[in-house]
Amino acid sequence: MVETPWRKSSFSTDSEGNCVELARVDGRVALRESDAPATVLQARKRSVAALIDWQKSSFSSNQDDCVELRKRGDRIAIRESDAPTTVLATTPPRLRALLAALKADARP
Repeated sequence: MVETPWRKSSFSTDSEGNCVELARVDGRVALRESDAPATVLQARKRSVAALIDWQKSSFSSNQDDCVELRKRGDRIAIRESDAPTTVLATTPPRLRALLAALKADARP
């Protein structure tokens, strides 16, 4: 049996034992916690990408109350991190127009 090459999250340090690890197993992505290595979740690559490719606004702190964006093809998806199942979709030109209008309205 070949050992699975697990990769530690880039957010983990070598001194901490508790981190998320990923591996490719039979064309799927496997995830586990380093402090519970026997419990492995397997998912399709596409499912994992849907979880990890959201980008948090640079104006957000480390709290869970922030706006997140992700690009899918020619669409931009927008969600609130504390309500991740509610997603709005738009195009880049429409998002730029919205942001310009919000900035103009915010000026004194």
